[in-house]
Amino acid sequence: MTQGLVSAAPIDVGPVQPHEWDAAARAYTAAQPSDPVSGAELRRRDEEQLGWGYHAGVLVARQHAEVVGSALYFQNPGAYHPRRFTLELGVHPDRQGLGAGAALWTALETVLRGLGAKSARILARDEHPVAPGFLTRRGFVGDQRFFFSVLDLLAFDEAPYADLRGRLAARGVRLRSFSELRAAGEPDLDARLHALMSDVRQDVPRAEPATPLSFEVFREAVLDDPCLLPDGYLVAEHGGAFIGQTTLFRSEASPDLLTGLTGVTREWRAQGVATLLKLGAIRAGQALGGALIRTDNASNNAPMLAINDRLGFVREGGATTSYLRRF
Repeated sequence: MTQGLVSAAPIDVGPVQPHEWDAAARAYTAAQPSDPVSGAELRRRDEEQLGWGYHAGVLVARQHAEVVGSALYFQNPGAYHPRRFTLELGVHPDRQGLGAGAALWTALETVLRGLGAKSARILARDEHPVAPGFLTRRGFVGDQRFFFSVLDLLAFDEAPYADLRGRLAARGVRLRSFSELRAAGEPDLDARLHALMSDVRQDVPRAEPATPLSFEVFREAVLDDPCLLPDGYLVAEHGGAFIGQTTLFRSEASPDLLTGLTGVTREWRAQGVATLLKLGAIRAGQALGGALIRTDNASNNAPMLAINDRLGFVREGGATTSYLRRF
């Protein structure tokens, strides 16, 4: 009887209201548990985009004034185009199949057309019972695949990597955390970290062409992100030069640790530095009391997938496809 009443209730879609951020984040996280977000984090992301001069917004679907789903549109600063958008959409599992997703997409499409969108991109798990068909029927075409993987920190054994640590240490390679570097008063630290990330991200496989990441965006989106774990932001250093990095984040909405960009400068690749960074992140995650580390990689990023596989990351379900919709 209750389900019938919910099914018959009209769905209202509109911009998120100030009192709805937490509800919007809960609905999205319930639908996309591998991508958790809190209300405060969702609001901050939206405010950042607007502060950078980008187009962005959050829409919510309501039934009986209850938020049952949310949809986000924004622009990727690392692959920026003024008419290209990234989308996220999730309906609470208890309310799926009742029209909220369709209503959200209709509202999103209207907004995007009004902004003169050239294209929009969204991710969907291949094994999801609804999402691939939902997107295909609305003109989206899959063109790149990703794998989401998880590592059990409590079961991890680092003993097999003792030789790697020793070899790289003998060559003068060491890991330093963001916390350590700041405490040491490292000169021009923020600028050097920005330069390092700008360097190592050049060759990361991606669905859209990379664009330069401004220092302002880097500082606000990475260094000032409340979800960043300073002890888990690690830099590989050799002779005073930064040669690689990895980052860990944690949302207020989940105890799981989330991996950001792991990358190594071209001259130091295939020498074990990326693995050393991953090992350092695992140690940091354990010290922070984490139980799981989650990561995602493009299916054509063979070197990083191989490292993760060797370390024991287990892929969750099938692949995730990036879908593109042209306007």
